[in-house]
Amino acid sequence: MKEQFRETDVAKKISHICFGVKSAEQMRQQAHIQVVSKSLYSQDNSRTPLSYGVLDHRMGTSEKDRPCLTCGKNLADCLGHYGYLDLELPCFHVGYFKAVIGILQMICKTCSHIMLTAEERKQFLDFLKKPGLTYLQKRSLKKKISDKCRKKTICLHCGAFNGPVKKCGLLKIIHEKYKTTKKVIDPLVSQFLQSFDTAIEHNKEVEALLVRAQENLNPLVALHILRRIPDEDVPLLLMNPEAAKPCDLLLTRLLVPPLCIRPSVISDLKSGTNEDDLTMKLTEIIFLNDVIKKHRISGAKTQMIIEDWDFLQLQCALYINSELSGIPMNMAPKKWTRGFVQRLKGKQGRFRGNLSGKRVDFSGRTVISPDPNLRIDEVAVPVHVAKILTFPEKVNSANINFMRKLVQSGPDVHPGANFIQQRHTQMKRFLKYGNREKIAQELRFGDIVERHLIDGDIVLFNRQPSLHKLSIMAHIARVKPHRTFRFNECVCTPYNADFDGDEMNLHLPQTEEAKAEAYVLMG
Repeated sequence: MKEQFRETDVAKKISHICFGVKSAEQMRQQAHIQVVSKSLYSQDNSRTPLSYGVLDHRMGTSEKDRPCLTCGKNLADCLGHYGYLDLELPCFHVGYFKAVIGILQMICKTCSHIMLTAEERKQFLDFLKKPGLTYLQKRSLKKKISDKCRKKTICLHCGAFNGPVKKCGLLKIIHEKYKTTKKVIDPLVSQFLQSFDTAIEHNKEVEALLVRAQENLNPLVALHILRRIPDEDVPLLLMNPEAAKPCDLLLTRLLVPPLCIRPSVISDLKSGTNEDDLTMKLTEIIFLNDVIKKHRISGAKTQMIIEDWDFLQLQCALYINSELSGIPMNMAPKKWTRGFVQRLKGKQGRFRGNLSGKRVDFSGRTVISPDPNLRIDEVAVPVHVAKILTFPEKVNSANINFMRKLVQSGPDVHPGANFIQQRHTQMKRFLKYGNREKIAQELRFGDIVERHLIDGDIVLFNRQPSLHKLSIMAHIARVKPHRTFRFNECVCTPYNADFDGDEMNLHLPQTEEAKAEAYVLMG
């Protein structure tokens, strides 16, 4: 039950919101357990989740009869708790992949300093200190810094040679260190090319490939480079050192989301459970972790470990975004799953499907028609709708006689009431059955009567698509016979309504606070 009225809290003002990237240490602090086991259930028949597995009930619960083991609350009250799992080798985060390439293009790959002269650094830092920089100004500044850095091939700090950094295939970055476009070849490069002379004598094929000599920036190398970036250079990458360090853009740990986000469905047909896509991806990631660990201990070939690493990286990427393009045929998953990105984006995603347009109670929808006899702030509501939409009214000395009448009328006669909730018992009573006269006489102050919508109630009226704020406005209800919502034609323009079969929605606010808010802000 929503409260009819709340005492307003001491006003607090939010100064700002800052988004950042969680570091591995913050993930560990947020999590309650470390997940290590790849099996979901223990081997007994009672189907108990394995401790330290992906379905450990310390991360919340997804079943009605099992409480959460961390806070002891049930399914409805427990918000869930996070776990974490450590990756055996670091991986690129598929969402931050472009950002990592962008950063690597701006810094020296040997000493991790930003490739700018002292004057340029001072100039850019001064510009960054201006208060109230807009997003577009920051974006153009980042482009300027990036262009300046890319043009330089020799690091001003350590004198090392730097070439262009490029994406190469799926989640791989290469650094073409010795690529030269100039006529004059740097002594460093010529020395590097001469070191292959003996090899070329024995194998002529090497010569043709020498032009393409490059170093592979795998996640481990990239992580070491990003970790060494000095703190005073981080603002020049347009990152806020308090919110995120550049090395946090690579995955060394994964947060395991609470169970209520990925519930297990026990199927009645065959004895087993239907696990969520995220749960299955996490078990695959743990399994690959174990494989890499075994191979490293047993001293397998480097080629094998690198293949496992590529696979682990792909699974971590699919866990976040399962619509990756360009996956090689031998690594492509058999079955398509939904990643986190798929849960959020698109028409059926969290934002558009469940937050902007969710299914709600206390709403009605029907065809609209014109009625020039109504005021422009009124809407005619059919009796059929008015009997179903209810408002929880608290009984007090001013309205007790009116409430008695409504309770006596019951749910079938308008104006009437559908339910009553007595103050001391939490039980709701349906007024269709039972002795309504007796209930009406026993009404006490503080009881809640769920009465029908009546004339003068404030309702919200909405026509989709809601393209601007006038697509939802507050009207005063007038209960009338017949079966359509009617309103004055003067109000057609803001709703963009015509009467060729349009339907509109009507919502009845459930608290005095919401009523006042609707009337004042949306009237």
